[in-house]
Amino acid sequence: MAPVSHNRGRRSGRSVFAAAGTAVVLGLTGCSTISDLLPGGGGEEEPSPEPTESVAAAPLLEEALADLADYPALTATGQVARSVGEDVQDASLTVADGGATSGTIRAHGIEGEIIDVDGRTYVRATEDFWLDRGVVGPDFDDFEDNWVRTSAGQVGIEPGAVLAPPVLAEILGGLEIEEEDAIEENLDGALAYRIDLAGERDQVWINAETRQIQRIAIEELVPEGAESGPQVRFDLARADQSAVTELYDGLVATVEEELTGSRDARIEVAWQGEPDMSCGEGPNCTWSGTAHDAGGADGGSVLVRMDVTFSNDELGEQRCSDSGTLEAGGALELSCSADYNNSQSSDSGEEERSVDGSAQLSTRGMTDEEQESVLAALGEQREATLSGGADDEESGEATDGESAEETEDSGN
Repeated sequence: MAPVSHNRGRRSGRSVFAAAGTAVVLGLTGCSTISDLLPGGGGEEEPSPEPTESVAAAPLLEEALADLADYPALTATGQVARSVGEDVQDASLTVADGGATSGTIRAHGIEGEIIDVDGRTYVRATEDFWLDRGVVGPDFDDFEDNWVRTSAGQVGIEPGAVLAPPVLAEILGGLEIEEEDAIEENLDGALAYRIDLAGERDQVWINAETRQIQRIAIEELVPEGAESGPQVRFDLARADQSAVTELYDGLVATVEEELTGSRDARIEVAWQGEPDMSCGEGPNCTWSGTAHDAGGADGGSVLVRMDVTFSNDELGEQRCSDSGTLEAGGALELSCSADYNNSQSSDSGEEERSVDGSAQLSTRGMTDEEQESVLAALGEQREATLSGGADDEESGEATDGESAEETEDSGN
């Protein structure tokens, strides 16, 4: 058999992207924080007239939280930061009671679409959005205008984990009230009661007429089981059934049509050392390499795929692939082979043949099996949300025949 040569596998572009991301991030120092936007911060303060009436804070908040917990969905519009002192992002979100979310987030003039389905957060944005956050990956070129699974640490918030109405009500209910009486003030032209909580800047505003929560400003909105959470300043409103129906219709369509082609940025995947390629008779060539967590992610796992191309000018190309799950902080062995099964040999005077090889690592944000599971979960959540709001006078009438039928069939 004639000797076979090969090219070593190409390393990922991690260092290039990391450098580009760093350059952008360093240029963001000095941006405003949510603290600047809150009363007493560096921004403009809202006028607060002297209180004209004393209202007990505890029962007022208890009533508003009970109402919030029963929302089929809410809209949250305002600002969010990953933590106190971090750069501010504008956010506009619709979040159902089961955590399903659709909306937008925007920082430094760069906007991205964000969804949350069955505890999975995805963002679709331009390349600049990810560079702005220092997020890279072996398939970074595929991030552009594609759905990418992401984490709260990368985009600042996991909406379903903190803003689903019953979840948010529970988090707020766990915060102590600092002042016994609520303070009456004008909030965006409406009379509201401000309740000061025990945190340094934690406040809740309750509309005096509807007795619903109109605004929250919380330094750390910590989800259950977590040690930290985002800083938020949101105006809240109850979403009606038409908004809920639109939310679920859009999410189901996205899961069905787009998410199996999504990527996953939660773990920075890269080659550990140099991959290896060897060839024997045939030529039969094998590519082996180790992918690892190059960024030291806090947790989770990512589906990693390796696609290899072997090439010879006369024999053409052969391809193979391998895939597996990479755990945060871990490594994943990948290997695959291709056999040219060439009947000619060097014994018959055939000249030496050289086989080249290259490999590309990529990630997947959702498998076919996961798609089925997420669609089933969304179906159950949709049914529970719409049927749960059927008897609520605040939720409004069903917007179409299908919604009305679903509501009647629920028996509620």
